Amino acid sequence: MSLTVGKKASIDYKVEKKDLASNLNISIDDNFPDVFATARLIALMECSAAKLLMPLLKEDEQSVGVNVNITHMAATLENDVVISTATFVGMEGKLYMFEIEVVDSAGVCGRGTHTRAIISTQRLLEGAKKRALKSLN
Repeated sequence: MSLTVGKKASIDYKVEKKDLASNLNISIDDNFPDVFATARLIALMECSAAKLLMPLLKEDEQSVGVNVNITHMAATLENDVVISTATFVGMEGKLYMFEIEVVDSAGVCGRGTHTRAIISTQRLLEGAKKRALKSLN
């Protein structure tokens, strides 16, 4: 099975309290606003691109993000619905390239490009374990 250039997938998502930047404080000095966090915007974008790759996955495979280049253009409030639409734009070697746009009730709030790869889940985890062991030595 292959993916056709121009194919799209969308995800509608209602912004919840857990998605707000104010809930992503890591340091005591952090003071982020009560708006949709950029990290959550990126996660939504990745999920809409991953949705396009699902039919291509074999039993032991997953798709993983390799690169994200986005602009978070406008703030979105809690309880608004955001819609992320990923469009497949082509291959670069074994990498799948996407353009993604996110809209909320007021219009475009985010836009960018994203690259994903299809990998063996077992191989990915084994590689991560080897890396972790190497850092201990």
